Amino acid sequence: MPNPTPRNAHVDGLLTNVSIGYRNLQYIADQIFPLCPVNKQSDIIPEYEQSHWFRDGARLRAPGTKSEGGGWKYKTDETYFCKRFSYRHEIDDDTRANEDLPFNQDREATVFVTDKLQMRRELAFVNGFFAASKGWTDKEGGVSGGGTDFVQFSDYANSSPLTDIDDYKDTIEGYIGIEPNTFVMGKPVWRKLKWHPDLIDLIKYTQKGQITVDLFSSLTEFERVLIGKAIYTTDPEGTAEASVSYDRIWGKHGLMLYVPKSPSLMTPAAGYCFAWKQKMASGAIQYIKRMRDEEKEVDIIEANSYFDQKMTSGRAGLFMEGAVA
Repeated sequence: MPNPTPRNAHVDGLLTNVSIGYRNLQYIADQIFPLCPVNKQSDIIPEYEQSHWFRDGARLRAPGTKSEGGGWKYKTDETYFCKRFSYRHEIDDDTRANEDLPFNQDREATVFVTDKLQMRRELAFVNGFFAASKGWTDKEGGVSGGGTDFVQFSDYANSSPLTDIDDYKDTIEGYIGIEPNTFVMGKPVWRKLKWHPDLIDLIKYTQKGQITVDLFSSLTEFERVLIGKAIYTTDPEGTAEASVSYDRIWGKHGLMLYVPKSPSLMTPAAGYCFAWKQKMASGAIQYIKRMRDEEKEVDIIEANSYFDQKMTSGRAGLFMEGAVA
């Protein structure tokens, strides 16, 4: 039985670069946790116990006496495992032979399979971390007087988003000694925040009457503000196009985190995205593989990604459930 030949079963550098170039900007998951390339598919994540670093231990030392001393402890309970995710598209020889401009099967297949892997990482992050009871500090939004932690930002008359956000930043700093530097929210939250009277009133004498992401980032002192805009459908293939329904992946919530710009030792990062370095083409978290199945007379364009999104410090994050109605 014919098999793909060695010259056709390889990681395609050209198509991988096309894949990177056509990255869908609606996806933000890859921007949240720092990418941490690792040498092994699985390994231990050492965790330093926090209290030893925040305890006042230095003491006055009298002549001829010994100094006070101590140490620290760390745990090796946490591990990562970079699972492999893949998706392929097949291009048959007859279709390729009849192809006319502007169609380009290789380019379109590359964009298509790339998008599938990006969506998988987006949904993996949302399902794993962008919800209550995931390990962060949880705060629930609700109606005024409803007994929840804060008034939903969509209630313009009663909510105080700038005060709430600042209070919650202070909460995280009280846990880890560092303010969060990243704020992630679903598009419905951003739509309400950018027109909130409290924010508009703050800038009305110095700026145009609309809050931009950069301006909001400056006002709230976050280094990064990321808006989750991606949509998806759970309707199965074969559903009539007019009947397909779509949902926003990120919903109506917010998440503030402290994450370093790059992987760092002895830093309380909220999380990392571990990626197997051996399987990273051109430094990207995914790669494109092109193969030939001669028996079927098709070329196969396949996207692959070995990754594990991992929370490494729940104290470095705070989740705002139902930030808007």
